[in-house]
Amino acid sequence: MYYNVHTHPHVESDGVLFIENLYKNFDQDIKGKKVSMGLHPWYLDAGNLEKELASLTYNADRPEVLAIGECGLDKLCATDWALQLEAFRKQITLAHALGKPMIIHCVKAHNEVLVQLKGVQVPVIFHGINNKLSIIQPVIDRGFYLSFGKSLLGINEATLHTFKSTPLEQVFLETDDADVDIKEIYKSASRIKNISEKEILLQLEKNFLNVFDR
Repeated sequence: MYYNVHTHPHVESDGVLFIENLYKNFDQDIKGKKVSMGLHPWYLDAGNLEKELASLTYNADRPEVLAIGECGLDKLCATDWALQLEAFRKQITLAHALGKPMIIHCVKAHNEVLVQLKGVQVPVIFHGINNKLSIIQPVIDRGFYLSFGKSLLGINEATLHTFKSTPLEQVFLETDDADVDIKEIYKSASRIKNISEKEILLQLEKNFLNVFDR
């Protein structure tokens, strides 16, 4: 089984288990799906925050919802920083209340996100990793998971070095919003790590069960 831990609506593929991300319309029909739900920092609205949090809280308890997120902090978006912090903190509290993992969106704010996650008691996945190792090492050291996607299909040496240096026990793979096949990302991951694709498959299955089958 191939595991795609963070993606957006797309055509199903044989042998692939994927978690579809929802950042709005939390009351939609998700029967038969596996999803994550969270308030993305890009789309926060101060006047609507309490209503959206209430909808998220009500709907995130459904068994189809495997994780809270993506949520987090983004220094490059226009959303007010205080609003981002408020939404992030409340989603950390929600994840704890529900006992569900978190999928983190983090742009230029790794130190700040790690401060907010101090003492977190649920598994945490930082998604969309494309950073140099010096930025990501504190995340690795905290024992959090890192999810890599289309960056593994590129030639950015810094990102590839980060992936090589991340213990496989802390790795996930994803497609996010890219029009790529998760199986191609697995193939690239095996080449970069210089190990068999089967080894990648087996370890990521263990990781998935450790995080989501709790």
